[in-house]
Amino acid sequence: MQGETTRVYLFCMELSASRKKFVWAYHNEQQESFLDGFVRAFEYFGGVPAIGLFDNLKSAVKKILTGRNRQEQETFIALQAHYVFEAEFCNARRGNEKGIVEGLVGYVRRNALTPVPDVMSLEELNTQILLPWCDRMAEVEHVPHTTETVAQVYERERAVLHLLPLRPFEACRIQAGTVSKISTVTFDTNQYSVPSHYVGQAVWVKGFVDRVIIVAQNDVIAMHARSLERQQMVLELDHYLEVLLKKPRAVRDTRVMQDGQVPDVFRRVHAKMRERQDAEGDRLFVRFLLLHREVGMERLRQALDAAERTNTYHFEGLQEILAQLIEPRPHAPLAVEQVPVDLNTYRVQRLNLQMYNRLSSGGDHQ
Repeated sequence: MQGETTRVYLFCMELSASRKKFVWAYHNEQQESFLDGFVRAFEYFGGVPAIGLFDNLKSAVKKILTGRNRQEQETFIALQAHYVFEAEFCNARRGNEKGIVEGLVGYVRRNALTPVPDVMSLEELNTQILLPWCDRMAEVEHVPHTTETVAQVYERERAVLHLLPLRPFEACRIQAGTVSKISTVTFDTNQYSVPSHYVGQAVWVKGFVDRVIIVAQNDVIAMHARSLERQQMVLELDHYLEVLLKKPRAVRDTRVMQDGQVPDVFRRVHAKMRERQDAEGDRLFVRFLLLHREVGMERLRQALDAAERTNTYHFEGLQEILAQLIEPRPHAPLAVEQVPVDLNTYRVQRLNLQMYNRLSSGGDHQ
């Protein structure tokens, strides 16, 4: 991926009658990936099987009891209730019981991922390689012991699948948290920012495959793209603006301005304003940043780009540039009838240029 060998984990599901396959790749085997796989598979199949046969995955099973009894994970129980299907589990250490799925991962590796594809993202791998492969296999593979293709049998099988619910299941891992002194909440070793007035409050963190949502008293207070690295700080500038408005000099050193999470032009324009107006430049720059709540951060970036081009580093000038971006005011020439009569009849006298000749030749002067 992006030129480097990358380990991915395959979620595989296969319908028992038609053998229609669904395959989706993830960066890890965490519970949210497991749950997300079900949501995507059911959407792909257009319905939900009544019963599923599973290995004893940790994402589904807390504890193996006697026989086929299992203590299941709460989120897996919630998933079953949402989609109305029943889970059955293989006997421990008897993976062969799940027959048709047992060799599916290896089959996908050999047939869909050989040679190893070179992709830019997991999204490209899934949508451009794996899903099209599933579609092609349905058209060319035959159901064992029949002359029908997978696609033909699937059309009949789909008719007996349970209907999808109106809303998909929230495929996330939920944990409690407390907002730190620096206005962040930790999830999987990474810190995600929230608005500064939530410092010290209890929150819930929802970790999805691709995003992290933070909730306080049933209100979503922050949403971030999920970091796949460890020990990172994922910060949003807006969350710190009230603090910076009270202590504007802190904008010089705050991490959210220094670690590349805002465009470089923000730092350059701020440096110019500080250079010309010192502490007042800090304060006015923060005031300008607050305008993003009305017009969006992209508009601010465009305004700052224009400010650099025109060497405009004062608050009123930035406001004027921003206003012009939002509602351009063309400078059209006035119609004749709009020009005041006195101006319309005014004539500029021609200058006598001989006086300039005398000056340039060193003529009479006092």
